[in-house]
Amino acid sequence: MEYLKNLLKSFMTLSKSEQKGIFILFVLIFIISIINILIPLLQSNSRIDFDKFKSEINQFNSRQNQIEDSLFLLKKQSAGELTYEEARKLINPIAFNPNKIDKSEFLDMGFNEKQFRTIKNYLEKGGRFREKEDFRKIYCVSDAEYNIIEPFLQLETDELEIYNSKKNKNEDFVLLKKVSPTPFVYTEINAADSSMLACNLKLKAYLIERVIKYRKLLGGYYNANQLMEVYGFPEYYFDKIEPFLAVDTTLIDKLGINNIEFRKLLKHPYFDYETTKTVFKSKPKNGFSNFREFKEKTSINDSIANKIKHYLYFGAPN
Repeated sequence: MEYLKNLLKSFMTLSKSEQKGIFILFVLIFIISIINILIPLLQSNSRIDFDKFKSEINQFNSRQNQIEDSLFLLKKQSAGELTYEEARKLINPIAFNPNKIDKSEFLDMGFNEKQFRTIKNYLEKGGRFREKEDFRKIYCVSDAEYNIIEPFLQLETDELEIYNSKKNKNEDFVLLKKVSPTPFVYTEINAADSSMLACNLKLKAYLIERVIKYRKLLGGYYNANQLMEVYGFPEYYFDKIEPFLAVDTTLIDKLGINNIEFRKLLKHPYFDYETTKTVFKSKPKNGFSNFREFKEKTSINDSIANKIKHYLYFGAPN
C-alpha cells in the first residue's frame, strides 16, 4: 500500500504532458490486450485443408512427368533408339502382316506416324517383307521393338518357282511352298550340356554359363520358368524358346533337410540367412517327417515354400 502511495506521489510530480503520455500508453496497452483476447474468439474454428490442394498439385506434376516421359520416348522411338524396357512401355503387339499394314492397327500397337509412313513408303516403292528379319532392317524400328513384335509377324507363305523339267523347249515350272526350318530343338534343360544349349536353343555363351551355374546352385530346375531367374536372361528370348523346353524333375539333386549342414543349406538360392536359421531352430530332434510338418513348424510363407518343396528330402537324421 505504501508502495502505491509513493507511486502516486511520483506520478503527481510529473508535468501534465508526461501524465497524459503515460495515460495514453496504458490505454493502448489495454486495447492491445483486449484485441489479443478477442481475435482467437472471432476466428473461425474451421481450418483450411491443404491436403486436397497438395494432392491435386502432385497429380498435376505426375501428369506432367508422364507427358514429358512420353515425348522423350516418342523421340527415341522415331530415331530407332528405344531400349527393351522402354519399348515394353509403348508396344502392345497383336498379330499382323507387315505387307498389308493397316494404319489404325499399327498406331494402336504403339508405333508412331513416322514409322508407319516409312514402312508405307517402302511398300509403295515395291518393297516387300519376305522374312521376319526384313522388318528389323527398317531404320526407324529399333531392335528392341523388333524383338517384341517378332513372334506376332505373320507373313504369307512365299512361293518359289523352281525348274522342274525340260520335256520340250518350253520350261515347265512347279510352285512349291517355302518352309522355314524351326531354329530351335526340343531340349531337356536339366541334362543339357553347354553344347546342347548352344546348338538347340541358340543361347549365347554368357547365358549358357549362367544357366548351368544357376542349375548347379539349385540342384536342378523344376520348371522352365526358372530360367527367368537367371541374371540377364531376356524375357523376349524366353518367350521364343519356351515351347522347346522340357524339364525332368527326377534329375533334381535334393537336399536331405534333416542331415544338411547350416552352411550348405545357406548356399541354396532359395534359402537366405533368416530362412535357414528358422529351419534349424524349428527342426525337431527326430527331424521333419514330411513337408507338411516342415511348413507348419517353420511358418515359411507360401511363395518360398512352393519353391523349396521341390528340393527337400525328408530322410531320417543321422
